[in-house]
Amino acid sequence: MAVDYRDQYRPRQLEPFWPNEIIRMVVVVLCTLTVVMVLVTLPTILEWVGITGMVHEDEPANPRVTPEHIKPEWYFLAVYQYLKLMEYPQVWFGIDGKLLGVLSQGVFGLALLLLPFWYRRRANHPPGWIYYMVTTIVVVLFLVLTFAAIWPPSPLVLALALAAVIIFYVLLVRERVAIRRLLADESSEMEDAS
Repeated sequence: MAVDYRDQYRPRQLEPFWPNEIIRMVVVVLCTLTVVMVLVTLPTILEWVGITGMVHEDEPANPRVTPEHIKPEWYFLAVYQYLKLMEYPQVWFGIDGKLLGVLSQGVFGLALLLLPFWYRRRANHPPGWIYYMVTTIVVVLFLVLTFAAIWPPSPLVLALALAAVIIFYVLLVRERVAIRRLLADESSEMEDAS
């Protein structure tokens, strides 16, 4: 049951939301922005006053070159390395290397999205050697590109990658066995029903 706040408080204890609370929030936001701007300009002001060493002046930033120490998260390292490889040579088949790298990533992503629908028509059959070969090539390329991006890797990264590959293939085989068992059970139930 709702309680009427006017019964709990006297009229002089209550204040309207508009404009009192809005003006208070505007003052808080402006004070916060003032503090941030002072902190941003503080090194330059101190340099102007005569206290040196606060402003970090190296060479200006070059937007066309990514520094070597800047790398994406581990799950994007393969894509990052692939795009770096596509830059050299500058032109592939008359197409700019960067453009071709981005477009080929889009085609690969579309293929990954459509793969379950493409393979669905053959779900009753065990996968053939082509399926395993393509899966192995994709996983190996992913790992090679990832390791090329972080070379030399630490021993922990190598051990984790090896464990991930082994777990991936164990789960892949286990899933296929479970699907075959399920399909066999369904077909035997259909035979028993008829």
